[in-house]
Amino acid sequence: MKIDWQKKGRIYCPDGEGYFKTHATRPIPYRLNEDTLRLFFCSRDSDDRMLPTFIDVEVQDPSKIIKICNYPLVDLGDPGTFDDSGLSPGSIVESSNRVLLYYGGWKRRRVVSFELSIGIILWDKESGSFSRMFRGPVLSQDKNHPLLVGGPFVIVEGDRFKMWYCSGTDWRFPDGNPEPIYTVFYAESADGITWIPHNQPVIHYKFDGEVVSAPWVLNLKTKYLMWYSTRGHETKTAKNYTIGFAESNDGVVWERFDDQVGISRSESGWDSEMICYPSFYPYKDKIYMFYSGNGVGRDGIGYAVADNFLNQ
Repeated sequence: MKIDWQKKGRIYCPDGEGYFKTHATRPIPYRLNEDTLRLFFCSRDSDDRMLPTFIDVEVQDPSKIIKICNYPLVDLGDPGTFDDSGLSPGSIVESSNRVLLYYGGWKRRRVVSFELSIGIILWDKESGSFSRMFRGPVLSQDKNHPLLVGGPFVIVEGDRFKMWYCSGTDWRFPDGNPEPIYTVFYAESADGITWIPHNQPVIHYKFDGEVVSAPWVLNLKTKYLMWYSTRGHETKTAKNYTIGFAESNDGVVWERFDDQVGISRSESGWDSEMICYPSFYPYKDKIYMFYSGNGVGRDGIGYAVADNFLNQ
């Protein structure tokens, strides 16, 4: 299923003047009201720590920014907890009158660079406040996930929560520097808190040392579609993400069709080295793809548009 995406350009990049100095990474769209689309993402402070924030844009024209939030929605976790070194949002769902923002919590390590686990932020829309649901993670390193878990994407279908997330299978050390190797896994839950992982990759590597990150899944009624970011790890150039694509009949068994993704790096500019972390929002007869550009969002967030294919 090849989709013709038309790039519309960059929307936002931090200017370095406020709390956040660099990066707009992994945009997550949420319809705030009739006219407004909120894009959650993570940005980086003066110590290069990732924390969640947002911008509001016009839903009929996402290139027009209404509001920029220049403060973190929640602070770093307490010392020693799983997210004491950073937080990066992954997806947002509404269930039982609650709004849940799933995120990756970062913890710095000695031998390798980091440890990564999955937590939940509660959004109280009436007060506008954000708070951790738990001090600890809901999915983390265990006997089936020995290295890391992160990059959660969650949907609710009927009485089940479904999560596609990333788990590490190796650490490599090209030039002596640690690089994680990971791909997409799958889990289910009855309440969105206690998860039962399938414990096997659902997106299989295309080559040795591939990294597959940040899944985003849409249900087309007859099949599931997934977009993700993919790269190598051995050199700076190999680590530049591009976007991949897969299809599934059940959300568990997937077939990759990366050559049908319909979008690629630009010849020059903010997304010429890297395009990554795609997310999607349907609006009228169109569907928006939001994504980060060079340097995993160092050069900001932009978007592309295609005809709405969800009703096929």
